[in-house]
Amino acid sequence: MAGSANAISLPNYAGVNFTQILQSVIAAGQVPIAALQQEVSGETLAISTLGNISGDLTSLQNAIAPFQSGSATPLSASAGAGAPFSPSVSGTPVAGVYSVTVNQMAAAQTSASQGYASNTNTVGTGTITVTVAGTAHNIAINSGNNTLGGVANAINTAAIGVTAQVVNTGLASNPYRLEITSNSTGSAGAFTVSTSLSGGTALDFANTEVGPVSLDSMTGSASPTVGGTYSGTLSQGYHFKVTSGGTVGTDPITIAYTSDSGESGTINVASNYTTGTPLTVADGLTLSLGAGTLNTSDKFSVAAFNPDVASAQNAIVQVGNQIVTSASNNVTNAISGLTLNLSGNSGTSTVTVSEDTVTQSNNISSFVTTYNKIMTDIQQATQARPQAAAPPLDANGPVEAVALGMQVGLGAVNLSKLGISVDGKTGQMSFDSTAFSSALASDPTGVQNASNQVYTALNGIVTGALAPNTGLVASQNTSYNGLISQQNAQVATMNQQLQQEQNQLLGEYAQMQAMVENYTNMAQLFSDSSSSSSSGSSSGGSGLSSMA
Repeated sequence: MAGSANAISLPNYAGVNFTQILQSVIAAGQVPIAALQQEVSGETLAISTLGNISGDLTSLQNAIAPFQSGSATPLSASAGAGAPFSPSVSGTPVAGVYSVTVNQMAAAQTSASQGYASNTNTVGTGTITVTVAGTAHNIAINSGNNTLGGVANAINTAAIGVTAQVVNTGLASNPYRLEITSNSTGSAGAFTVSTSLSGGTALDFANTEVGPVSLDSMTGSASPTVGGTYSGTLSQGYHFKVTSGGTVGTDPITIAYTSDSGESGTINVASNYTTGTPLTVADGLTLSLGAGTLNTSDKFSVAAFNPDVASAQNAIVQVGNQIVTSASNNVTNAISGLTLNLSGNSGTSTVTVSEDTVTQSNNISSFVTTYNKIMTDIQQATQARPQAAAPPLDANGPVEAVALGMQVGLGAVNLSKLGISVDGKTGQMSFDSTAFSSALASDPTGVQNASNQVYTALNGIVTGALAPNTGLVASQNTSYNGLISQQNAQVATMNQQLQQEQNQLLGEYAQMQAMVENYTNMAQLFSDSSSSSSSGSSSGGSGLSSMA
């Protein structure tokens, strides 16, 4: 764009402001440029408005998709009260009532070592081999990672499909265990652990173990020892209390015991007991006593460990007379199109699959909201209002034709079957979910037909308007962008011409100023010369008078 002119001063041209003249010429040239730029702004706004309408059309296209003929009727699934699972629709199940029994949940294998006094106890150095799904993974154990915590980190770093951690069981004497759990449920996630370690207390994941006795509250001198081969399925503590004391091998002694799982019993030590003789306790455990005394109320305890914390197993679900298994507790193969999310085992429960009226109602409500928005947006973008600026798409016939086509198409549809009413003045729709539910109950075929007719009435219009290159939105954008390109080119040309005109005027005014300055200098020169001549003549006359 042409810039403002520098001040021009021409002496002896009083009353003539050449700067103002030049600025007036530039301002006049900028008027049509500004008009073109205003048109470009309007067309840019029109493109933006078309983008909004395009978004409305896409939303409407999505909203009517469930109404297409042949679309699956939305279904929902519900379980009877107290069911140990929650069903969800994941496909296209067949409506009906199903009898379901969860016989077994899927579980991940967990195995644990024997107990250790501390998580920093050393297990030796060498190799731990974890075999997962038939693949053996060797974990190197050295002096830098040969504690329970170090081994757990080494296994986890190897990322072999299991997770290791050190757990504090709280059991007597040796409460810390290294526990390994499969990362996936089901029998396919089973694993085995073997060790080849030396120089410490090697980890044992294969055998049951009985820990050392903890003398919880002992005043007697006899030393109790608990041994045997533990046959229990739980890892738990056994607690002993002397209820009738005496001297071992001399007096009859009675000892009561309990386990963490609730087992209990009494051990009778005969007066002729031979020290070191094993006495049966429970679950394969034995108790032997050294020489000395046991006093009434003396207490001691021991921990027994089973490496099998949890076995890898598949879920087992029975539907009717069919039993299915699943590696996951999200069972997808029991009832086609449904997922059963298991939470426990119990007796037989029912699953009911029926029409999902809530989803159907939500679909219609979404359609009504989307339709009202596009109709409002088109009206505001195309129809001028009194005392207001023209809208971005003022009197845009093709855009208005889209709105009219949709109104005409829906005029042939019995929208009341969908619980829809139309305001006669504004054309806006309203949805009544109660009316829809009533229509669905009394005339489901009529509801289905009305839904299909809505899709048929609108899909062609919407799809055509959104068609790439040839659709309403694409063609109008192309047209507006073409105008903007032409007008921007015109603006550039007019700016260039105006700049050239400004430069030309500046040059002409500069020449005029130079000529005036030359004339002014010449006039001054003549004036100075005349003054000099007059002064000389006056001096010569005085001399002659004197001589006379």
